[in-house]
Amino acid sequence: MSLLLLSCYKPPQASTLLDFFGLKTDIDALNTPIKVFVQVSGLKSGTLTIGNQLSESLIFNSNGTQRFPSLVKPGSDYSVSVMGLTGASLQQTCNINNPEGPVVFPFTTIYISCGTVFYDLSVQVVGLDPSISAISPLTVQNAGDKLNFKSDSTKTFTHKVGDSASYSISLVSVPTGHSCFFVPNNSGSGNISGGSLTVLLNCTSVLEIQPKSKLLTPGGKISIRISSHAVDPGSCSFSSITLPGKVNAALLTNPPTISYPGSPNDNIIQITANSPDFWGPAGNTFIRLLGCTAKGLEIQNGNPIQYDFTSTENIRLVDSSSGTDVPGCGLGTGANAFCESIERGITECNLSGTICSVFVSEGSYIPKTPILLSGNTSLFGGFAVGFPDLDSDPINHPTRIQDSFITSCGSNFFDFCNAILISTTSLDSTNKNLTVSGFQIQSNLDADYSAGIQITDSRTNLGKIFISHNIVAGNESNDTGSGIRAGLLINQSDNIVVTENWLRGGSGRKYSIGTMIEGSGSAAQPIVLARNLLDGLVSTDPNGFSAGVWIETGNFDAVILTENKINAYQYLNPGFIPENSYGIAFSDAVDSTLIINNDIFVGNSQTSSLGKATGIFLQSGVGIHRILNNQIFSNSQIGNSAGINFLTPPDSSSIIRGNNFYVSVPVVIGIDQYIFCSGVLNQDDCAHPIAGQFVGDYTNSYGDNPKFAGTNQIDQIWNYNTTTGTPNSANSPCTALYGGIDLNSIALPITVAPFIITDFLQNPRTTNSTPFTPSGAGSISIGALEADGNCL
Repeated sequence: MSLLLLSCYKPPQASTLLDFFGLKTDIDALNTPIKVFVQVSGLKSGTLTIGNQLSESLIFNSNGTQRFPSLVKPGSDYSVSVMGLTGASLQQTCNINNPEGPVVFPFTTIYISCGTVFYDLSVQVVGLDPSISAISPLTVQNAGDKLNFKSDSTKTFTHKVGDSASYSISLVSVPTGHSCFFVPNNSGSGNISGGSLTVLLNCTSVLEIQPKSKLLTPGGKISIRISSHAVDPGSCSFSSITLPGKVNAALLTNPPTISYPGSPNDNIIQITANSPDFWGPAGNTFIRLLGCTAKGLEIQNGNPIQYDFTSTENIRLVDSSSGTDVPGCGLGTGANAFCESIERGITECNLSGTICSVFVSEGSYIPKTPILLSGNTSLFGGFAVGFPDLDSDPINHPTRIQDSFITSCGSNFFDFCNAILISTTSLDSTNKNLTVSGFQIQSNLDADYSAGIQITDSRTNLGKIFISHNIVAGNESNDTGSGIRAGLLINQSDNIVVTENWLRGGSGRKYSIGTMIEGSGSAAQPIVLARNLLDGLVSTDPNGFSAGVWIETGNFDAVILTENKINAYQYLNPGFIPENSYGIAFSDAVDSTLIINNDIFVGNSQTSSLGKATGIFLQSGVGIHRILNNQIFSNSQIGNSAGINFLTPPDSSSIIRGNNFYVSVPVVIGIDQYIFCSGVLNQDDCAHPIAGQFVGDYTNSYGDNPKFAGTNQIDQIWNYNTTTGTPNSANSPCTALYGGIDLNSIALPITVAPFIITDFLQNPRTTNSTPFTPSGAGSISIGALEADGNCL
């Protein structure tokens, strides 16, 4: 299998690379003159003349926006004044909100309000959690005026607004975890009429729902924390909606009870199960609340509050420090309350003959054979020693599985060494699921072929297999040899959801892969990778590669990749230098791709040939590809990095839009290289735009430095920096962050929908606007994090 045909590449000219690589992009943006606009509102009659320091003038006979003829470099000072107001039937005055200041990227607007009388415009904010907003304040803006809120209060804009003049309040930044809405809707813009106006902005939001593990036993409770105190008792009610493959706990014979604790916990909504149903049968369950309010205002703008979880009632407990592997162990009572090994806990669950879960306490577990899940048994880690409660907390109670002694495996692709092996066709209803969650797994460090978790021969299941909240790590030494070392291997299996894991490959063999998918998935039962850290490490074999994800499957819409951060560990460790590095690699024929809102680092390969470090590599590009709203980037100025590399042209109906490419060459198709010429993807002669090549739609493509905040912590990787002073292209990530495509405008499979409504941190995706959105672009966040109108 040959994945790189590097001899086919036409090396780019050095000057071309510099033109479109990061530092030059910033310098160009700083030195490129931009437009200065004047916006007038409230002008009822007459002629208003506005002049600037360049002796240019604009004449307004009515409300509207005009542009001064001259373009001005960002950072230059401007000065604007009213030169005259003649012919007015009324005694009007026109005031300039921002008569002087620096020109800011990407454009500058000067706001003028006219009227016979001027009134105050104020904003009343409610629903902020001051512990959050003190650090991450709310900022709103009207006509250049800004107000900052660190707690609930009412504040007035500095500049008054003329009677009948328009106002438009926008959200510049929103506190972490909050969503803010004007009450009533759309009242954030309008016209002043006859008096001062105070606009209400409701930021009452759901901040957290416990348990985070989304695992509930009969005695477990659901706790919903709201940003505002004084939740209104009795305001919430259960929805009776039904969803395929899930049980609505509100429809049980004796449904759960909603309660409202008093102060100081009056920002909590608590839901408690009732006997005999408790949370219902084991499997996928949910609750949805409607109508919840705090201080009479709707929580999250009246949108439903939904919590999806796994209900489990048939449990076996494993504790290596005090358990005993004997028949009947693990029931939580008596002399044999706990099993000692995970394998024995699974055996006891299997003997129960029904859906069952094994709970494993913190500690280190070293299996002598792969931990096999072949039926309806799920596996959960992260519990405290002795099980004082049944709340999983993998961070504070780490449960480690080490593949140290498993031998007689790993010599070929059909005999992987693996710590956990899943092979089941027993999930014969949509409410039967198998989950592995809450473990730290060290894969085999010595085998040629190893994986922390392998899912194989698991087709025809109606229920899903969930892999969540796990960390898998492999070898990090740079020895050489044939083989594949993967964090997760999925082969010949369907209907799998992989979410909120950190999956790393192992170095030292031909291929180092975070997640490998082979011959798996279908349009109806896809493989979903959402909100994961996926890392390839090091392969020094010239014919091998490292990749966050490697996909060998030709099925249409078989794999969904969304909201992931890919190759973050390699990004933080520049000493990991693979020969060939990819974010996502597709080998063999691929009918389609669905790659949406990911952060994709091309890797640390330092080999000079173009394409040695590539964001998305497709050995056979033929197919319909939907690659949308991704950040694809390099961290060096070596000219080997490509954004997307199709070895053969994709189908003309492909949609590859809203992506930001911070690489040497954004798109390679066959031997053709496409770079940005005046902001448009074009062959490197700038005479053959990609739009005319019948290889798909590439509109809304960008080439800006994303300006991530510096960090050496994996949990902070690729957050956006906060600017100081006036935002511009040198200090703000705005130009790289906005301009993505509204996914509602794209025909996507229904299977994608549940995974694109929240970002990597599970914050809701929004289309909130910002004054720093690039001209002509939408306020859609690019990449794995939702900015919610806040890129400052």
